[in-house]
Amino acid sequence: MTTKYSICNKDYQVTLTDLFKFELRSLYGRIILKSQLKLQKNCKKLLNLGCGTTYFSCGTTYFKGWVNADFFVNIIKFWQTSVKNPDWMLDLRFPLNCDDNVWDGVFSEHTLEHLYPDQVLQLLKELYRTIKPGAWLRISVPDLKKYVKYYCGEGVHELFNRWQTGCEAIRTLTQDYGHLSVWDSTLLAKFLKEAGFVNIQEVSFMQGTDKLLLMDQQDRAWESLYMEAQKPINYQY
Repeated sequence: MTTKYSICNKDYQVTLTDLFKFELRSLYGRIILKSQLKLQKNCKKLLNLGCGTTYFSCGTTYFKGWVNADFFVNIIKFWQTSVKNPDWMLDLRFPLNCDDNVWDGVFSEHTLEHLYPDQVLQLLKELYRTIKPGAWLRISVPDLKKYVKYYCGEGVHELFNRWQTGCEAIRTLTQDYGHLSVWDSTLLAKFLKEAGFVNIQEVSFMQGTDKLLLMDQQDRAWESLYMEAQKPINYQY
């Protein structure tokens, strides 16, 4: 049985206090913590970008043996002492504190939609800079096309029936969870190309070129778009 969403859901309304706390945490983290990236030697360098934290309601997807990265958490030790911090804390609106050509692969699931489009483009350029030549980037985001199909009354996954109307589904996609942008395969491919990536293509759940990056979460598959892209093997500065 699918739980129906409230037609007047107030859970994700953002206040000025919320925004102030968010920006304060970002400022403290970037200036005081200056989180340095710690990498193990003689092993694949894989980045899980947007792993989530137990501090936030979205949950966590920590991968063993990966660098799990997300926003600054637990910046004052007496706050949330049981919280597991990400391996690498950062604010994706700013340049990555990372050398060039580091990553053997990057996975990011349901993260880009929390940024404005111009911030996404800047982040993709940073990922392009920090990924090794020939390495792959795998991205999943909520798929606008699936939501529009539901709005238009077309057949989609049964979990879309959690909303009583297509309008409610669209509102949730664009307004809840701190979402600031929406994506389909055409727009995301355009951004990836502008950032410098090649071999850009839409793929399916748990399908892709680099098998190490197939870490898709089953509970998000019903609404997700999956894209992969590669940094050119012959990349030169």
